[in-house]
Amino acid sequence: MKVGDAVSELEAKVQRAAAEKRDATVDAARQAVAAQRDAAQSPPPAHKIESVTRQIDSFLRSQNHNLNFRVDQGSGKMVVTVTDGETGEVIRQVPGEEALKMAQRIEDMTGLLDEKA
Repeated sequence: MKVGDAVSELEAKVQRAAAEKRDATVDAARQAVAAQRDAAQSPPPAHKIESVTRQIDSFLRSQNHNLNFRVDQGSGKMVVTVTDGETGEVIRQVPGEEALKMAQRIEDMTGLLDEKA
């Protein structure tokens, strides 16, 4: 075997090894991204939600505020409202009224498009 052939063969092996390592790194990165995406899409366990909700509620009560949950009849969206404990005045609502109205309009327009199709 000639020296030049041995060098060429060694270079080819190095390139194959580098390509395999790169492919393994890309696969690992893809798996990590998929795991993060799956974790982000799966809802947290109910006991964690309840625990956090209790903590938030306790803090708000200490500030003389109330936390209310309801489902908006028009859009079907969950609405969270923080109100003043004494006056009942809405301090903050998520989503806001405008967002709820917009969601309802989009729902209405989608229904019209479905009827025309």
